[in-house]
Amino acid sequence: MRILIVGAGALGGLYGALLARAGNDVTVLARGAALDALRANGLKLESSKYGTFTAPVNVISDPADAGEIDLIFLAVKAYDLESTARQIAPLVHDGVTVVAVQNGIEHPRTLAALLGDSAVLPGVVIVSATVHTPGTITHVGGPGLIQLGDTGTPNPERLERIAAVFRETGVPVETYPDLWPKLWTKFGIISAMSGITALPRLTLAQIFAAPETRSLYRDCIAEVVAVAGASGIELPHALPEHAIAMVESQRPMAERGSMAYDLLAGRRLEIETLNGSVVRLGEALGVPTPINRVITAALLPYRDGPPG
Repeated sequence: MRILIVGAGALGGLYGALLARAGNDVTVLARGAALDALRANGLKLESSKYGTFTAPVNVISDPADAGEIDLIFLAVKAYDLESTARQIAPLVHDGVTVVAVQNGIEHPRTLAALLGDSAVLPGVVIVSATVHTPGTITHVGGPGLIQLGDTGTPNPERLERIAAVFRETGVPVETYPDLWPKLWTKFGIISAMSGITALPRLTLAQIFAAPETRSLYRDCIAEVVAVAGASGIELPHALPEHAIAMVESQRPMAERGSMAYDLLAGRRLEIETLNGSVVRLGEALGVPTPINRVITAALLPYRDGPPG
């Protein structure tokens, strides 16, 4: 399959390398240091689960150079989503699928409006990876699980065809006729993990060690469960406790959420897409979200990097 990876960061690099090793024709759209490193050294993955290897990929800096493609793996940060979608729109014609794995809950409808409902196939990824150096991706933890499903018009044949491509890489894949419950579940978990580790600048171990911050983490997810219910998606009321148990069993406790790492490194934050979305949707649906409101208010000044 001819695949374009858009977003040469941790997720794009991880799955791009695995897709290329499985025999697909993979092209990576990159810029800056990542573009130079990929052209000079290729795309390297370091993983205790999937091995350490350098994958054969094509590298471009302009979407117009992509040629004919079958699948776009869209892994840009949420704050670049709309501008990137407009750049790749000329590539999205009949038969092209856009697998979108952004954090957040609003991107499926945003992409459907820009690229067409029939082209968009949202995904949830359960994995932790970092960019060790430009062009070199380190798989930190998590199984690499991909959950794929429709959020608009169902297309079962397309869903299974794309799932098979990812299964051939060796990663576990689950498919759902309706992905919204899985998207909301991941949204709640990532909003708490990012927001609650970023706000006090603490690791997961430090958060869970104190009853007060452990409760804060749990209640942050509970607010998302309430907003999801008001929007028509019923999530288990026990999800907050289950999420904490899952994190404690699967992730290194020295970790932080992705937004916390971005904050400490002085990078842009996905605060409006994560905790900010909880607040915005809660207001529209009449659901109080005081914890997410505090997180959003405290971190919004860092949205574009350290405040001047």
